[in-house]
Amino acid sequence: MKYKIPFGKETASFDTHDNRVIFNGEMRNMPKVEDFDAELLRCLDAPIGSKSLSELARGKKKILFLVEDNTRDTPLTRILPIVVKYLNRAGVSDQAISFLTAPGTHRVMTDQELKEKLGKEIMGRFAVYQHDATKKEDIVNLGIINTAGYELPVHINRRALEADLLVGVGNIVPHSDAGFSGGAKIVQPGVCDFVTTQATHRGAGLCHDIPLGMKSGNPCRIGIDAVGGMAHLAFIINTVKNYNGDVIGFFCGDYLAAHHAGVECAISSFSIGMDELCDVVVASSSPDDIDYWQAIKGLTAAYFAVKKGGAVILAAPCSEGLVHNHPLYEYWLSQPTEKVQQAILKASPYDMDSDVVAAVVALGSRRVLDRARVYMMSKGLSADEIRRMDYMPVNSIQQAIELELARNPQATFGILPKGGISLPVLKK
Repeated sequence: MKYKIPFGKETASFDTHDNRVIFNGEMRNMPKVEDFDAELLRCLDAPIGSKSLSELARGKKKILFLVEDNTRDTPLTRILPIVVKYLNRAGVSDQAISFLTAPGTHRVMTDQELKEKLGKEIMGRFAVYQHDATKKEDIVNLGIINTAGYELPVHINRRALEADLLVGVGNIVPHSDAGFSGGAKIVQPGVCDFVTTQATHRGAGLCHDIPLGMKSGNPCRIGIDAVGGMAHLAFIINTVKNYNGDVIGFFCGDYLAAHHAGVECAISSFSIGMDELCDVVVASSSPDDIDYWQAIKGLTAAYFAVKKGGAVILAAPCSEGLVHNHPLYEYWLSQPTEKVQQAILKASPYDMDSDVVAAVVALGSRRVLDRARVYMMSKGLSADEIRRMDYMPVNSIQQAIELELARNPQATFGILPKGGISLPVLKK
């Protein structure tokens, strides 16, 4: 039978025996909100664990919205005009409202990307700033806190700290380091420097396994939430989507309580139930395709679906190559698991030369390789780059399937068409 999975803006097709496919990545058909505007306004007025946004905004002169960059897909062009109109009706002037992009350690956006991300109305009416983790003059050192068994230096963009009302806007999906995106993640790593981000990501490296979908006990998320508190993140506007990209719910209010509620919805939306693990998992990196810093999420999702000794076939366009701002990413991707783990354990968050963040992200890849062979089809990465990561480059998914069937003619298959947001769960 012929199957298709996303490959950037295109699709990649392949054939395999239908009776060999254990699961095809089907997620629950969660209905989208019927009236987008009305439901968002309802949640702003009746938030979770918080006063309404209009009450919090009353009398404030510096309301700052933290917004994601172009590696994420919250529908900001729909959400933000509704929110600012809501605040205007509550007596808040345009002059009291500004926006700060929260890209973490990613590169800053181009002017065109900003317009596409925020929309012409927001760009034309309000002050919009970009956080740049490399600009030391923009960062305030709030000292060191102890959380989840490690020391966490807290360095945050000064604009966020100068706000008298800080609001984070984002989306909740399974995340291979934080457990789930959303919530205080818009602050850390969103508007922090490399030091703070290295410290919290190191927490993910302390987990015994890849913390994808981990709801509690994740040192990385505990640190992220602590930094959100230090920044006085007052309110979040988070969405959860279905597999088609439609918003199925808004989770607004207290940055912890609203996020926790959103996580439960995300689990319902993005979980893929499996009766058993598969010999071969075919995974698309979609919707996280821009570079391999994002696309690796498809690989780490496949980790939870493949048998020991099996194979993962990853389709990842990576139009912008490996990564921006992390020069040691390729190095850590090529190192054995034990070496990467030891580096994470020993490294200081102040040691920029070690690039702990890259080591933690790369650790997910090494853990997959300890379990399974990896084939990769990509437009943006060369065959040599793929080999240096200890993967096998292929020109098509079909090529990799034939290689695996030659090895194991009775191989079973699983398919993750939306690997970047999938949460494979083995049924008990």
